[in-house]
Amino acid sequence: MGLTTFAACTAPAPPRRRSPTADPLPGLPISTPHPALMMQVLAHPDDDLYFMNPDTQQALDAGTPLVCVYLTAGEDTGVNRVPGRPLPAPDKAAYSSSRHQGLRQAYATLLGLGRFTRWQKSVIELRGNHRAEINRLGNGGHRVELIFINTAMHTSYGRLGLPSLWQDRRLVLPTVVADNSPLQKAGSYTYDGLVDVLDGLFDRYRPSIVHTMDPDPDIQHSSELVRRRDSEQKGYSDHPDHTATALFTWTALIRWVARTTAVGGGVPSFATTAFRGYYNRHWPKNLPPAVLAEKASNLVPYGGAADWRCGNPAGCGDYNVGGNRPLTNRKGWVRATHYRYPGPRPVVATDTDGRLVAYGVLGLRAVRWRESAPGSGMWNAPDDLGGGPLAPILGGALLPDGRQLLFGLWFAALSGHGGNNEREIVVLEQ
Repeated sequence: MGLTTFAACTAPAPPRRRSPTADPLPGLPISTPHPALMMQVLAHPDDDLYFMNPDTQQALDAGTPLVCVYLTAGEDTGVNRVPGRPLPAPDKAAYSSSRHQGLRQAYATLLGLGRFTRWQKSVIELRGNHRAEINRLGNGGHRVELIFINTAMHTSYGRLGLPSLWQDRRLVLPTVVADNSPLQKAGSYTYDGLVDVLDGLFDRYRPSIVHTMDPDPDIQHSSELVRRRDSEQKGYSDHPDHTATALFTWTALIRWVARTTAVGGGVPSFATTAFRGYYNRHWPKNLPPAVLAEKASNLVPYGGAADWRCGNPAGCGDYNVGGNRPLTNRKGWVRATHYRYPGPRPVVATDTDGRLVAYGVLGLRAVRWRESAPGSGMWNAPDDLGGGPLAPILGGALLPDGRQLLFGLWFAALSGHGGNNEREIVVLEQ
């Protein structure tokens, strides 16, 4: 098989700065699968509850360990508003801590434990001498870890934190130390420092599935008033922190695969799923009533209440989120769960000898699984078909002579620091 790119002309393309990627030629070894583990990289506390559920809950219910990495402190203005009460004084460290407590309450409930179950709180050492707070909780064979990178949502110059860090490699973005955290000292991140930390976390946990946010939000033209009211970035349909988080995540995944294969290691065998964020407001509400009710109920312990006795003096949740407010919020984010790259996975075909063949994306590369014998239901280890880095879903079509075509979305450039951010459609022909 050979990998080619659709092009509109034959003139050579100008040189572009590209992120380091694994060799695109086929035939690299694929690492032996590790025990199932799901890793989610989020911008804010509650992004997983709003945008990735019910998938997250279903994985936990099936016994899949979960590791959530939150890139921002979620501190915003520092105001943890209690509906019906006067606005409190801003306190960013307390608000961040209260949102962390809300997550602990939500995930304890998802694990089948009491919402105020005590978690193990400690400090995790990260690549590049960075440190972060980590919370751990288990119930039988079910386990959750929460890692709070806690970068500030705004810079000292008034710019947005993560989006500015993505654009400007000279920027140094400080972290926020949440109240009652075992981490006592603030740190800071550069562009490369954050990518390296994520790369190191992927290497440490070796997830089998990575949940990311939307790296390509749809164009959405709104008035300035509507855009600010709905917290959507100019010209696009999502919060800018969500987009920056997704871009950092994909960049780190690309670096992880490239670094691992460059030293002779097998392609890490993980799959990815990207979820839409605020665009849920604009898309059809696709959750059945029972699923929606359960998804919304998971935000009740996250939202908490000011009179709860949770053991966290800084606060017991994100007070404007709990109760029935996810269902009454006019934005309706909770009412849908949409994949950024929808479609069936994998692509299934039949080989000339009657064996089933499946094509998919593993380790950001195209792979092929073959049935060991026609009708056996047993599958051989995947073969690497190369390419990449690819989005999670492939398209397929058969030529009249029976040969297979595969179509993929290729992350052609993902540079950050004001560089190119390009996607191309690629085709693989048998």
